[in-house]
Amino acid sequence: MSNFESDSVSSLHKRWLFTNINPSSEKFSFLIAILSLITNIALINFVITPHSIADFLISLPIIASVFSVTLVFDYLSLRGTPLNRFSKVLHVAAFANLLWTLTVIGGYISEFIINTNTPNINFVLQGMFMAIGLRIGIFVSVFGASLKRSIPISFIQPLIIFILFSFFYFNHIFYTNFTVYVFGSVILFIGVLWTIVIDRIGRPNFTSAFKILQAFLIAWTENKSDEMEKIAEAKASPKMVNTLIVKLRPKNQKEISIVLPELHPGPFNPIGGSNLPYDIFKFYSNSAMVMHSVSDHSLNIPSKKEVEKYLMSLDQHNHLEAGDKCSIPLTIRNQDCNCSGLALGKNVIIMFSKSPSGMEDIPPDVKTELEMYAKQIGFEQILIIDAHNSLGEKIEQENIEVLIKIGKECLIKLRESEQFPFKIGYANSYQIEEQTNKDLLKQPDLGHGQFGLLIISINKIDYSLCWIDSNNMKNGFREKIVDALEAENLKVIEVCTSDTHSTSGKRNIKGYYTLGDVTPESKILNVFKSLATRAKNSLDISTFDVFKIESQVMVMGNDQFDDYSNALEKSFLVTKIFLAITFVVYILMLLFT
Repeated sequence: MSNFESDSVSSLHKRWLFTNINPSSEKFSFLIAILSLITNIALINFVITPHSIADFLISLPIIASVFSVTLVFDYLSLRGTPLNRFSKVLHVAAFANLLWTLTVIGGYISEFIINTNTPNINFVLQGMFMAIGLRIGIFVSVFGASLKRSIPISFIQPLIIFILFSFFYFNHIFYTNFTVYVFGSVILFIGVLWTIVIDRIGRPNFTSAFKILQAFLIAWTENKSDEMEKIAEAKASPKMVNTLIVKLRPKNQKEISIVLPELHPGPFNPIGGSNLPYDIFKFYSNSAMVMHSVSDHSLNIPSKKEVEKYLMSLDQHNHLEAGDKCSIPLTIRNQDCNCSGLALGKNVIIMFSKSPSGMEDIPPDVKTELEMYAKQIGFEQILIIDAHNSLGEKIEQENIEVLIKIGKECLIKLRESEQFPFKIGYANSYQIEEQTNKDLLKQPDLGHGQFGLLIISINKIDYSLCWIDSNNMKNGFREKIVDALEAENLKVIEVCTSDTHSTSGKRNIKGYYTLGDVTPESKILNVFKSLATRAKNSLDISTFDVFKIESQVMVMGNDQFDDYSNALEKSFLVTKIFLAITFVVYILMLLFT
């Protein structure tokens, strides 16, 4: 994400944490639901209306069995809704029962604090209303049921359980304090009103916030992208984008492509172009290094259909230059900003990194400034690569100016550099032993393009360019890779990641794993050492060709993310207000019932 694009993507990413407020499995959800139910029964049996252990042992299996049957009833009653899954029914039961338990405990504690001498049944009845209100909100927002359908379904399970509580422990279910029913009705009204307000909060930009939520959840939890892609594509707009390709052609081996698409991987797995780097890698017969350009999330492709359209356009390329000489790669460092580069004829490749301190995506101003400068000093085409190899904060203006400064310095030196015949050697992790390859494919911090290593040998000195199909790297890991390869007599030009979003949607704060979060560092270093040996053994005299491709493709644009972000922020604000009102009503209910 560029720091000059709107903060919408940052805002959406910040809210990702709330998607993890969810039980990790349906078994865990069922456990929470049952334990909460048992706690309710125990509180009633031993605290609220003291009964014997025998009474507890009689009521518990009956109530738990009936509760389990009502779970099946919920599932069948919600049949046909977009997200009706038994696992989600269990999640709802866990949250509703837990809220019921907390309400009973809160009511009991309040009796000691405010000395209300409240009839004990009121605590349980209050909890029932809270559980019903929660169920209404979830059935409408997450499951996609209508209010007409959600309200009666939401009553049935809690009401049956309350009747069982009353049968075993209370003798005055219909003679309790009438004000409890009044306050309970107010809580339900607040829940219903919340669903109406939140669903309409994104208008006029989109008609239903809940439909977007449901499409997102289907994509995230079930790996089904159709609904979310329809929404994203409907709001996308056409754009002409460039793709620059340097094809290195060793005399007796397969060609290797360095690909720089003017597109951004994303938005998140499995939507649209989230796996774009690997898609391009496959298009070039698993012999490519797909780099991260100076681009932001506004250049996400919204659907797989558009990805296929883009891939087909890669065959329609314009040839810019061919040659057989290359400059000696160089690196310029200022503070913690790095610029590495090499020239191929009248074309130049430069790579930026801020490792180990890290940064977000490079802003477009850097690209614009350096493209103009490269033309002024005589280069025909410049490929500006964001190495994306260290996680960090939004880049500051001071560092932007440093990047431009060292970029210009690098360009001048490369323009003045002599160019020499060169050899190349290339290897990727698909060529190493099968078991290692299978293990790498299972790693959640690594895309399917895995690892690639290119050696450019000039005047008998070997320079390496490393590539990983991952979404960034652990801070400082780049330096460990550099040290490991230099120990193998390889000078490292740069270590680049593809910024793939195929590894997104993980249950952690970031929503994805950076390289090294899961895959052991030692395994990664061993892979690169193995690739270095293979690449050295394949060194061959080479030529190069530079191509430029123009593609008409739909991209998501900033407005779409602005709309999502604005609706999300409004939803959080309105939800906080509703929660505050609900809390006040709950306290008043404790005081007056």
